[in-house]
Amino acid sequence: MGTEVDWPRDRGWSWVVLVATMATCFLEMGVYKSFGIYINAYLEEFNTSVTVASLISGIFSVTFCFTALPLTAFGTDKFGCRPLVMFGGFALFLGYLLSSLATGIGVVMLAQGVIGAMGSAAIHSPSIIILGRYFDKRRGFANGIAIAAGSLGGFATPIIFTKLMEEYSIRGALLLQSAILLNIVLAASFFRPTELTAKFANYDKMKNNRKKLNGNVKPEIIDEEFSNGSLLLGDTPNGVEVNQEGNGFVSNSLNSIERICIKEISTPRLSHLRKTAAKEHGDSASTASQFSSVHSLMSPSIADIHFASTVEQADDEKESSKKSCTSAFFKIMDIRMLKNKLVLLFTFIFCFGSVGTCLGMIFVAPLARDKNLTKDEIAITTALVSGSEFIFRIVLGFVADMNIVERYRIVQVSLFGTGAMLFFIPLLESFWHFTIFSVLYGLFSGPLISMYSPVCIDFVGIERFHRVMGILISFQGILLGAIGPAVGALRDLYGSYVQAYQLMASVTLLGATLFFFVPCLRKQVPTTETVIE
Repeated sequence: MGTEVDWPRDRGWSWVVLVATMATCFLEMGVYKSFGIYINAYLEEFNTSVTVASLISGIFSVTFCFTALPLTAFGTDKFGCRPLVMFGGFALFLGYLLSSLATGIGVVMLAQGVIGAMGSAAIHSPSIIILGRYFDKRRGFANGIAIAAGSLGGFATPIIFTKLMEEYSIRGALLLQSAILLNIVLAASFFRPTELTAKFANYDKMKNNRKKLNGNVKPEIIDEEFSNGSLLLGDTPNGVEVNQEGNGFVSNSLNSIERICIKEISTPRLSHLRKTAAKEHGDSASTASQFSSVHSLMSPSIADIHFASTVEQADDEKESSKKSCTSAFFKIMDIRMLKNKLVLLFTFIFCFGSVGTCLGMIFVAPLARDKNLTKDEIAITTALVSGSEFIFRIVLGFVADMNIVERYRIVQVSLFGTGAMLFFIPLLESFWHFTIFSVLYGLFSGPLISMYSPVCIDFVGIERFHRVMGILISFQGILLGAIGPAVGALRDLYGSYVQAYQLMASVTLLGATLFFFVPCLRKQVPTTETVIE
């Protein structure tokens, strides 16, 4: 039986991990937020249609969602966070390197749509998970700061990439972009495994006890107490008087470090997490999650999916030593939850709302290109969306914590606003029109992605939250993968984005309208039935 050893949280190496996570989020989210800039570049470079170019975003959405889900639940435990993020950084580097050498749009679909999406999935989920392991009391603050760096990346990357294209052409810019993304591998090297951090932290503690321990203690006593879990690092054996210097115990206890089983959990103690989970996700998490970007659709919930699936797997191991991967997968994607009418309703709302909040941003740059804006103006327009999202989500976080209105009402208003903006965007003509639109769009498009986590918890409860997340993520990936190419097809068919944006606006408004059924379903579904066993 192993002894569980804690590692320092909210101090020391935790801040190094936070800085490294900020770097990975800045780079990885920044390239996703610049997808519209890439689409414009590929239209010019390969002289292809918008339908074909938009397939890249569709393939990316499907690949990302279905790759991130298993990595979140199983990959981090099997391989560790640091190797996964390093792999993701190399995959992004390889994807953009191949894009710079591509001779056709098909190569870009494979490189950026598949390889790049797998890299992003391998980076985003483990980065948030390792951050959650190193922070406890300040986890909300740390998560908010890290995701805020992603929003800043979405603000800076379009401008930087546009300047690189002007100087070195699209292929040179993609080559330099791939080199910049390789820095994710360097940042991931600071994601020290928590086992190693625990050993470093406790080595000095044991070394300081050298002078306090009796050198006549028999090594057999020490090994026995370590093996049965009755002695933690730095403790004194039973019946030993600490009164003189000796090294008999210290030498054996130092050697015993290698035999200690350190069990990784996402908080210092499971009982502490269970007591505070509802508070974190219900109140304080809403503030921290306002920083999240459109890409970080799982940012407030990744740690929850990972923790809940890991804990349930650990509990099941006590009952049965053999568990198939299939049965374990259904722990994070429980189709039975769709029997709950609120879950089914929120699944439609989340997927429909994501069309306007995610795809609407991607096609702003192609629309601005049709309106004959310059490349610099298009870059600024795209960057302003991320900048305004970042600012308004901070304000929204404080408003949500005041509990003036229910959270789902805030999301509903934001979806109505997003849908209205999408209806009017094809009417924009000048750069200043697009500037005003970017600011307002950033205001309305943020709440769904940043608040869907606490809203979902309000509907199903914290104990079954992770089971619903698998459903939301999967259906969202399928819908975005289908609507993206459809938007491009409508542009090619009608010669403008009017019909395309009307489609996105209609789907988004439908999602907002479905919120009106929430009070009725809450009366039909008793509170005790909102959690399906």
